[in-house]
Amino acid sequence: MGVYHMNVLINAIVLTTDKKRLRILHYDSFNKIYFVINIDENRWPYAIDKREITEGLKSGKYRKENMLEDEVLIPEEELSESQISKRDNAWSTVQYFLNDIEETNFTFYSKYRQKSIVKTAEKFSISRNTVRNYLLRYWKNGKTLNALLPNYHNCGAKGKERNNTTEKLGRPRADGSKGVNVDEIVRKKFKMGLNRHYYTDKQNSLKLAYELTIKDFFTKKEKDVNGKDIYVLHDPKQVPTYNQFKYWFEKTNDPKKEISTRFGTRTYYQKHRAIIGDSTHDAASGPSTLWQTDSTPLDVHCVSTVDRNVIVGKPLLHLVIDVYSRVIVGFSLSFESLNAYSGAMNALYNSMTSKKKLCERYQIEIEDDWDIACVPQRIFTDRGELENSQIENAIEHLGISIQNSPGYRPETKAVIEQAFLQVMQRIVPHVDGAVITGNKVRERGEQDYRLKANLTIYELTQILIKCIIFYNNHHVMKDYNLDEGMIEADINKIPMEIWKYGVENMRGSLRTLSEDFIQMHLLETKEGRVTARGLKFKNALYINQYSLKNNWFEKARKKTWKIKVWFDPTDLTQIYTLNEESNKFMKFKLLDHMTKYENKNIVEIDSMMNEENTQVKEAVERELIEKIKLFQEIESIVESGKSKTDAVIDPTISKTEKLTGIRENQIQERDFQRKWKLEESKSERESNRLEEQEYEDEFDLFRKLRDGED
Repeated sequence: MGVYHMNVLINAIVLTTDKKRLRILHYDSFNKIYFVINIDENRWPYAIDKREITEGLKSGKYRKENMLEDEVLIPEEELSESQISKRDNAWSTVQYFLNDIEETNFTFYSKYRQKSIVKTAEKFSISRNTVRNYLLRYWKNGKTLNALLPNYHNCGAKGKERNNTTEKLGRPRADGSKGVNVDEIVRKKFKMGLNRHYYTDKQNSLKLAYELTIKDFFTKKEKDVNGKDIYVLHDPKQVPTYNQFKYWFEKTNDPKKEISTRFGTRTYYQKHRAIIGDSTHDAASGPSTLWQTDSTPLDVHCVSTVDRNVIVGKPLLHLVIDVYSRVIVGFSLSFESLNAYSGAMNALYNSMTSKKKLCERYQIEIEDDWDIACVPQRIFTDRGELENSQIENAIEHLGISIQNSPGYRPETKAVIEQAFLQVMQRIVPHVDGAVITGNKVRERGEQDYRLKANLTIYELTQILIKCIIFYNNHHVMKDYNLDEGMIEADINKIPMEIWKYGVENMRGSLRTLSEDFIQMHLLETKEGRVTARGLKFKNALYINQYSLKNNWFEKARKKTWKIKVWFDPTDLTQIYTLNEESNKFMKFKLLDHMTKYENKNIVEIDSMMNEENTQVKEAVERELIEKIKLFQEIESIVESGKSKTDAVIDPTISKTEKLTGIRENQIQERDFQRKWKLEESKSERESNRLEEQEYEDEFDLFRKLRDGED
């Protein structure tokens, strides 16, 4: 099989002895070479022998660099419309190029690449040099959506549209006329014109849509010599040009909307969406080319982590599987609703990040049993599973294509369904609380299977992880069709063996992104609040060294503030925020006295908080009842004391006399209290002595009676 080179993943950055930063772009398994690009130079990718990279890393001649410096950690909401528009236009161009040539060995050889560049430039009416610049930016910055953000460092107004002025922006026209600025009013007219005349089933050309837009918004009605209505331009020199109209169309155009409105939704899905094909055929390039994901309720009822007397029902299982090798690359087990964002995203996040960390959270140690952490090229899913704008945007930012199957295009789900079956067959027979299937009818008096539930979701996840590791490393797929190369290499029909063979010998290359970058786009986000007691999120308190060093919590004593928080809904032991100074993720951990929330998911924590709130509410109600009783008892004593005082009060004593000698009165009262307590103690001792005497007398009488009987 050769050496398994998974330690050198696509997208990794290698620093050479002469300080060159090379990003690994592609692995040609046939010629045993890597294609790399120098991040700090503006030149095409080139080839390096695999042995030079791997041996250089082993010897220390080369070393891996932190990828975070080169990937853009910017929340989407912080980008301007102009940045988003330019980025998305560049993204459409790059994706068209890659779909035309595919990102294979051909991409990195000039004679093949140049043909696709010419084709792409003609398609988008841009120069070949522009296509080249887009591709270099895409490859150098990590093959993600934000890799194509324009570089605004040398611009006068970072990330903002240029303000319109009375002077015409851009180069002057050839005829010397100034022309018209495309301001907000003109843009609105362009948009209305496109909706009226281009985004329709009439299939007008863009040029005709422009001309009809000019007629609608830049003309006035006049009468000709015959009294008929005619349209006349307001001022020909103040009419936007077709190039201006085309520029703003390309900047704002949504290809899906364009094709769907002009040719129909069916045409879009059948001919113009991302290439789908057969769900297994598309994976032929090798591991991580195509992943498939789906979800289903796991047929085991669980008990609450908070109170094992409470049955909480069946959790939802998300699986992600590599179609080429059938390896299960990730999962999520939660009580989220079907098709919920958090369940799907957590499964994908686990698929792309370290399994060792995941297993450690569940007290399971692994070595090479599940050593997979990479980013796929495409994700195939049943319609609806990832059909959510938030999910689509998140995945697109990672440079991944989503392949949703439309309802009228049936696609096989046999691969992922077989994985579900294999996992469930190993869990359900061995646990209590499993769902009864088949035609068996529960007999009268037979215990409901739900009442047998005794596992928490944490314990069920431990079982699930062990079953997945067994499946990946030992399950024999009898129906898997080995190719000739696998047969020659004596590969068993076991998922992990096929994965390793594919990594070494197939065209598919494993791509990596930093964990911070994946977290930003896949983890859920909500707002937390910095308080004097810590960073508060879901009523739990968190802290880290950075916040302590920068006196966050001292400042919060004067005024608290909100902060964006990224979190894994299946485990709130730690959360993340973005450090605006370093543009890196920071980890916050639970405070020591908050360990009750450790290893708990968001549903469990909400349940614990609801339980605490219920207990507090009931305790407050009891306190109020007892407090009312206390008030009554106090008032009774006060009323009694007042009555006794009123009965003996001497009205002849003046206020001055009453206020005179209070200290002496206090001394007399103290002496009286001491004497009273002494008398009380003496009386108690006398009473005890009499009781003892009486006891002795009774005992003496008993002895006399006993002796008389003898």
